[in-house]
Amino acid sequence: MSDQLIQPIVCPNLYTERLLLRPFEADDAMALFGWACDPEVTKYLRFHVHESISDSKRVISKWIDDQRNPPNFHWAVTLRSTGKVFGSIGIAVVNATDRFGEIGYCIAKQMWNQGYTTEALRRVLEFGFEDANFNRIQGNHSVNNMASGRVMEKAGMHREAGPLRDWYKSDILGFQDCYMWVAFADTWQID
Repeated sequence: MSDQLIQPIVCPNLYTERLLLRPFEADDAMALFGWACDPEVTKYLRFHVHESISDSKRVISKWIDDQRNPPNFHWAVTLRSTGKVFGSIGIAVVNATDRFGEIGYCIAKQMWNQGYTTEALRRVLEFGFEDANFNRIQGNHSVNNMASGRVMEKAGMHREAGPLRDWYKSDILGFQDCYMWVAFADTWQID
């Protein structure tokens, strides 16, 4: 399987000890709006703060459409114990031929600093390498958002580059210098 392209599989449910990562549903719009409307949560992200539930519905509709055209992977991060949706995580295919993807994630502020994002990212990396056949998965974060770098490090990624000048544009803060983190299929392992 190592020489094949990224596998065109439908985004599956993924389980961890505390979490269920599942494809988004239309009914998740209010939950998404709950964190996407918070400028503190979205400060370093490329998308604008959701101003109404319509913004969240539009994003979820796109993610649902993406699920129909694998390999596109977007998951709602939920607590297994309650089913509460409190975040999003995904892998965007950067180059299918090179089996190269980029991760992104965002969770509600009240869920920060409890290890949920690291737990979710570890499981997504495992899926990306073992099931979807990615070779390289990278992520980046603003030099001003070191908490995101700690998540990637704890999930087994390694800092590859940075700071990269004006690497991406945050909707709120403008261009951001970034650190790039990476994991590879042949060396990544769950600690």
